[in-house]
Amino acid sequence: MNSENLGNLMSINTVREKALKIKGMYHPNLVNNLSKEANDLYLIRKSICNQILELTHEKDIKYSKIIDLVKKKIEENKNQLRKTSDEIELTLIQLAIEEWEEFL
Repeated sequence: MNSENLGNLMSINTVREKALKIKGMYHPNLVNNLSKEANDLYLIRKSICNQILELTHEKDIKYSKIIDLVKKKIEENKNQLRKTSDEIELTLIQLAIEEWEEFL
């Protein structure tokens, strides 16, 4: 195993650990007791972490592919942000952008 592959594996493992840590912040029995805002944030985080974790389990995945996905999702959300005028939706999209940026 060369140093490039080792660096790639370490980077992917770091992303995986970050996603698992975020998912681990929420105890399954307590999720139902979250406020509306906290539940929305939980659902955003859960969705993002599931997408990231799905990628990290692919065989021969490169760290750059994960970063490309994150950048693509941020750009999609920014485009959506420009198109919406609903205040609640704006807030949720901004939260999603912030959560995706945590993985850069």
